[in-house]
Amino acid sequence: MKRNEMKRLALSIGAVLLSLTGSLAVTATPAAAANALNTCWTVSDISSNYEYKCEFRIYTMANTPSNDLIKQATFKNAITHFSDFFPFSGCGSVLVVGKSCTLMPGNAPVKVDSIGDNYFILKSLPGHPEGADRYIKFALYIQDGEFRLGVRAWGPWTSVAKATVISGGASAIWGSYADNLRAAG
Repeated sequence: MKRNEMKRLALSIGAVLLSLTGSLAVTATPAAAANALNTCWTVSDISSNYEYKCEFRIYTMANTPSNDLIKQATFKNAITHFSDFFPFSGCGSVLVVGKSCTLMPGNAPVKVDSIGDNYFILKSLPGHPEGADRYIKFALYIQDGEFRLGVRAWGPWTSVAKATVISGGASAIWGSYADNLRAAG
């Protein structure tokens, strides 16, 4: 390739990247998306940490005393029938702290880091497409009369983790998880 052709190609690629990063900055801005339901947005984008959050409406709830019982039953169902709801296979039906498994498709090894009253946290292991030592927390909660799934991922910055959010992949994947939980309710 001649020098002028290389220069034109480099300028073209630079222009495309500039236009992409300009539009990505708008779509990944936390302030713009923080109040939006059924989407994911970037919270921190620095060399030592890439964090994103998502929030999905599972369904609207009437203000009744049984809401907490519904939330607890749904969460129990989500961790004792995990493979029926989670959008990736490979971890079996029951989640327990310390369990390691490989999520498929994607050949993504993870370990169950912790399980609380309404959440569980997975830690990525070496060989995971987003890199090792990233955490992702899935929580079920009630806010503003809605039963919601919250997702928070954080850990070492990787281009794959960032691309998952910017491309809309995280919103699609975790949105399907919310849809599966909704269908069960």
